[in-house]
Formats: sequence, structure tokens, C-alpha cells
Amino acid sequence: MRCSYILGLITTASSIAFAATLNFRQSATTEVYKFPGPPAWAEGIAARSTGQLLVSFFDGGELWSLDPTTKNASKVATFPDATCTGGITEIAPDVFAVVAGKFTFAGGNTAGSWGIWKVDFSTGAPKTSLLKKVPESRFFNGLTTLNNDTILIGDAEKGAVWRMNVNTGNYSIAIQDETMVPVPGAAAAMGIDGLRYSNGVLYFTNVFGNRFHKVAVDTSGAKAGTIDTIWSDTTADDLWVTPDGTSYVATGGSNKIQKVTSDGKISTIASVSSSTAVTLGRGQADRDTLYISTGSGSIFSVKV
Repeated sequence: MRCSYILGLITTASSIAFAATLNFRQSATTEVYKFPGPPAWAEGIAARSTGQLLVSFFDGGELWSLDPTTKNASKVATFPDATCTGGITEIAPDVFAVVAGKFTFAGGNTAGSWGIWKVDFSTGAPKTSLLKKVPESRFFNGLTTLNNDTILIGDAEKGAVWRMNVNTGNYSIAIQDETMVPVPGAAAAMGIDGLRYSNGVLYFTNVFGNRFHKVAVDTSGAKAGTIDTIWSDTTADDLWVTPDGTSYVATGGSNKIQKVTSDGKISTIASVSSSTAVTLGRGQADRDTLYISTGSGSIFSVKV
């Protein structure tokens, strides 16, 4: 999830609204790897069951693999006609979907260029294929798996969540709401950004609205309850949600990683400059390790 390039221009000194729940204890971070570029603007991050990390780039139509143990990184996919990659989500064992389209810092966004690609590691060497391009797209970024058949895609400019069948590529709007639209006067036309589904609940951020929300959804991804606001005064980029409902949120230019427990307690667990996305490790040795991608190309880790 994102556009932390612009977030870095914003000075965010506001405090969390739920002051009584704040915990200022922070853990030390470790730089795992730095991508020298190009590309170098690490935008999305996901963990494979092998322990390797997948990293997408806001300044490149590529997907890279990073081994956090050996510190080796390599390109595993290039997406034709794409200059930008965003959200990553696992849709089957060791098969991942990736957002890709056309955006550059110099030229901006190209509406209608966005689509979803598959990268399949399940049979050995990665195989890349186009799932579907969406001509009606405005600016895809966030991505999450709803079930075995369906992914949900955040459209940051349209202010909507699309659903897409991962077998057929069929797509339609699942949710469109005022909490998802770009705020007036924002540095870029980006609203909904980070997107994560867990146990019947969809969590999402509005990047320039400085908001973090959640809403119950049905099996089709449609809204099944009231959209709740978790916070409304801190930058929020992409996020990870555990099965017990604990959220970890990258905050871009706010330069910190926020933890929100299922009962609403908020704490800052680490200080990281220009964080764009987070994911928990999946190996025996790093299941309590949060990996963090950044706009500087550095990947950090912190024990949670």
C-alpha cells in the first residue's frame, strides 16, 4: 500500500485521539536490507511460507524476492506496461496477486492502466501471468484476499473497493463510501490506501485523510455493518492484521509503526522513517518479527 513520497512532505505532529490508551514503549529496529535502486521505493511487502519476503516498488513495475537471513535479493517478476507496483496478497499456497499499473513521480497516475498479476512459486521457478486489467480503474493500490475465489482491491482515486474473482478475472465494485474518497486539497488524489481483510472485517486506511477504519463485510466483500473510525488524526499507509484482530500500521511521513489491539488500545511500537507497508514473518524463527518496507528502499524488522 501508500504514496509515501508525498506523505513525506507532510509534517504530522498530531497525537492519537485515544490518549488514554497510548503506550510509548518502542522496540529497536534492524535494517535487514537496502535496495540500491532503481527501483528503490519499496511499496508493498509480503511473506512467503518459505520465509522469503516479496517486495513491490512504487517506482518500478517489478517484484523482488528478499531472503532476510542471507540478505540476498533478486528480481522475480517484471510486469509489462507497468511502471508502478503496489499491494501484494497470497491467493493460493505460494501463489501471489500483485497490483501493477502506470504511475511515475514526474508524470503522475494513468487511470485505466491498472490490473492484477499472478506470480506463482508453487511449482518452482516463478511464473508470471496477467489475471485482469481493469479499464475502469482509477488508481489501484491496496490489495487483500477475501476468500479462495476473491480478492479485494482498493482504488485510491475512485474511493472504492473492487472485488475480483481470481479464477475468472470478473470484477465489480464491492464498496464505495465517502470514507474512502480523496480529501479535498490533498497533495494527490488518493484516498483509500492500505487494505486488509481478517475474520469478517475489512480494515482500510485513507492516506491523506489521516484515517484508519474498519467495517464488517459479507462473503462477497460488500459492507455488512457501519464503518467505524479507529483514528482520524494520524497518517496511515498500509497495514497487517493478525487473526486475533491486532493491527500493525505503517504511517509514512509520521515515521512510526502503530499497533492497535482488538479492543482498541493504540501504541507506537517502533520509529521508522517513511514506512509504506508491514507484514509478519512466517518462519519458525521470525513469526514474532514485523518486516517494514520504506520509501527509501530500506527493509526493517522489529520484534513484536
